[in-house]
Amino acid sequence: MKKTHITLLFILTLGCASLKTKENKKNYEIANSVTLKLNQSDSIKINELRFKPDFSSTDLQKLMFNKYGKWNNSIETDRKENILIWENIKLLDSSEELFTIAVSGEDRKFETIKINGNQKYGRLFYCSAIVFNSKNIDCFQSSSELKDTLAEYFISEVKYVDKKNELFEKETNTN
Repeated sequence: MKKTHITLLFILTLGCASLKTKENKKNYEIANSVTLKLNQSDSIKINELRFKPDFSSTDLQKLMFNKYGKWNNSIETDRKENILIWENIKLLDSSEELFTIAVSGEDRKFETIKINGNQKYGRLFYCSAIVFNSKNIDCFQSSSELKDTLAEYFISEVKYVDKKNELFEKETNTN
């Protein structure tokens, strides 16, 4: 009987421990990885939300297009996807704040090592967002109270994006 109680207590402890681990796990990264050149001698690093999409590195761009229409600006980068920018967007229902949102993505294959003469490859695959509030403050900086709320908003909303968005594809191909 004593062994049964100890076994039951052990199982319950393990069950609760694994549940807590899952609750605290974030499914995104905020990286200080985007460099914007202000002029020839000055640049600034910007924080960028990155997360793995369900379907495509353009999922977040499609979400923004579906909700807010065509972007205000587009910036070419060395990434596969351009950075699309929406300005003066009311993003959160809980706030009247207007944001500037820049979204992009990356989907590329790269060489890793050769094993027995066969080249192995890795894949870089994510959606990304850069968000500034109406005061031009980076909303993904470490001190921002909104960073987790914004990250969860984008990640949860992108799950419902239409994979085949012909209007979005048409707009991105005309630029």
